[in-house]
This record gives sequence, structure tokens and C-alpha cells, in this order.
Amino acid sequence: MQQIRAISLLGYVEVAASVGLDGPAMLRSVGIPNEALSDPENRIPATLVAELLETSAARSGREDFGLLTAERRVFANLGPVSMLLTHLPNLREVVRVCIDYQRHFNDIVDISLEETADSCLIKLALEPKLQRDQIVDQTMGVAHRVLLGVSNGSWSPECVHLTRAAPRTRLPWQRFFAAPIEFAANCNGFSCSREALLVANPRADATMALHARRLLGFVPLDAGPKPASERVRRAIATLLPAGRATLEQVAAQMAISPRSLQRQLAGEGCRFGDLLNDVRKELAAAYLKSSAHPVTAVAGLLGYASPSAFTRWFAGAFGNSPQAWRAAQAERPAPQD
Repeated sequence: MQQIRAISLLGYVEVAASVGLDGPAMLRSVGIPNEALSDPENRIPATLVAELLETSAARSGREDFGLLTAERRVFANLGPVSMLLTHLPNLREVVRVCIDYQRHFNDIVDISLEETADSCLIKLALEPKLQRDQIVDQTMGVAHRVLLGVSNGSWSPECVHLTRAAPRTRLPWQRFFAAPIEFAANCNGFSCSREALLVANPRADATMALHARRLLGFVPLDAGPKPASERVRRAIATLLPAGRATLEQVAAQMAISPRSLQRQLAGEGCRFGDLLNDVRKELAAAYLKSSAHPVTAVAGLLGYASPSAFTRWFAGAFGNSPQAWRAAQAERPAPQD
């Protein structure tokens, strides 16, 4: 079960109250005990956090609820990792260290860095089941605040990419990120120039960074190494929009051979084709149920070259057309306290 640190709900009760919600009652309604928030390092099932944020947004009428919770986070909330990030030479190294130490943050996001000669894309790939608007906003909002914090406010992305559909009013997002925003994007992330990531950090201290790395070695982590099937699922979700979610491409991203990957999956009782289909189903349901993505856009996000091919697959998997399935979901009554 994917888990997330309780710090993700820092200030939740206060944010809920500010938009007319009873925070403790909302927590109970999704199965999160209030005492779980007493220690920021407590781990909470990520699906419950996602459900809490979505329900809170729906009941308050605030599409920007996830951003409101992200505003409560500061760089120091990263915990022990923040000591290391502070002393690194530039933002590129910060991102690379975040990739190395991402298990210290939570179990739901895979961070990656794609570079060309003059540009960079920092990608945050969420577990497919968690591709929902509010947790996308919160995750991206927190990442933005972290990068601003470690750079003393000197960094700014050239574009913010969000897989969520455009909200009714974009002003809260424009105010929060202060950068151009691409909604309904094929990934969540930030693009910027390579030069922007290489600006020297005046607080860099190699000795202090070394000490911080050693200290992090003593920080206990509840989760062990991720199963191959979980890593494959996340790789598939990342590669689907570009139409590259093949066994060969996923194996290349994991730096192993296709045959080795198949053996690892077989050892876990899995097959690549089944995982691909499962991820597609989870993402299709998430995009159609909780966003305003048109069906043509959902088809592209799932790697289909044409909407008709997607519709045929969807009808076989769900027993109905995407449009009819979405309409049926919209008619379902909202859960009550």
C-alpha cells in the first residue's frame, strides 16, 4: 500500500475551516484518525489522502483546495533531507539528490530529470491510482515551494505542466506558480533552461553535505525496495502519453534488459501486458471521472494514436463507451457524512 507522510496534511484542519468545512469531521469521513496528524512523520495510506482532498474540494466548491494545502508547506517540512539540499552546489544537484532520496518523502511520486543541451524537464510521476486533480495540485505546489526555498527564490520555471484539466478560473494557479501553465499536459513537471539549474548556490558546503548524507543513513525507512511490478507500473504511466510504454522502453528506463525484467515480473506472478492494461484502466477511470479532459485528450494520454482505437479498447475493458461511462459516473450521488 502506497503511503504518504502526515506532513502532507499540515494545516489541513485550518485550511478546511477557512473554506467552511469541519476538518476533523472530514478526516473521520475518509477514515483518517485525527491523531494520525500528531506526528508529521506518521505514514497515512495515500488513497485516503487523495480522497480527502478531492472530497474537500467538492464540498467547499474550491477547485484550488490542493493548492491551498500546498501553501502551508515550507522547505524545512522536507525533514532531514532539507539539511542536505541546503548545501548542494546548484539546483541540478538538488533534483538529482531528490531522485536518490525520494523514499524519504513518500511512496507515491517518482521524480526524474530529462535534459537536453539547453533545456530541462523535472517530472513528477504519480502512482496511476492517484492521478486526481487535488493531489496533483498539492504535489506540484509542494515541489515548486521546495525548489523556490532551496534557491532562495531565485529559480522560476519557464512552464508548469499539469495533467489536470484547466479549472474554471486559472487565477489561483497563475498566482501560485507565477509562470506560464500548461493544463491537460502529458506529464506533471516543470520545464526550465539548463542554465537555470546550474546557478551556483552561495550556501553550498561540500563538508556539510557529506555530513548530511551520513546522517540520512541513520534515518529509518519503513518501506523496503519497491517491487519490480510497482516500478513498472510507474514507468508505464510516465511513458504512455508518448506512446512508448513498451516492454523494451520500460526496461531501458529501469536500466535492465527486457528479458531480465520479464524474469523479475514472473517472480512476482505478473506479466507486462497485464500491468499495461491495468495502468491504462486506472488512468482512464481517473481522467474520465475526475477531470474535464475530452475523450480525444484521454486517448492521447493513454498512448492511443486515434480516439476510435481508444474507444474500442475502453468498451472492451469497461463494457461501455467512454462518454456513456463518464455520464454514468456523474449521475452517481456524492458520498454523505
